[in-house]
Amino acid sequence: MKFKSLFTFKYARVVYGSIILAIGAVTMLFPIIPMGYVGVFVGSYLLHHKIPFLERVMNWLRKKDKKGRLQGFEDKVEQFFQKEEP
Repeated sequence: MKFKSLFTFKYARVVYGSIILAIGAVTMLFPIIPMGYVGVFVGSYLLHHKIPFLERVMNWLRKKDKKGRLQGFEDKVEQFFQKEEP
C-alpha cells in the first residue's frame, strides 16, 4: 500500500477535515498552542464541499482575496488529494 493511497480514498477529505477541525478546535482552548486557528481553517477548507455554511464562507473569502493566495492553497490541496492514475 502506497503512502499516497491514504489520501485518495472516497471520503478522505471528510475524514481528515473532521480530524483536523476537531484538533484545531481543542487546541484553540489552550493558549500555549497557537496553531488552533490554522487547524480550524484547514479543517474548514477540507469540509467546505459538504457543509453549505462553510461553502458560503469560502466564497466570501475568495472575493476578499485580491492576491490569489487562497486559489494557490486550493490548487495545492486539490493536487494532494487527487487520485493517482494507474
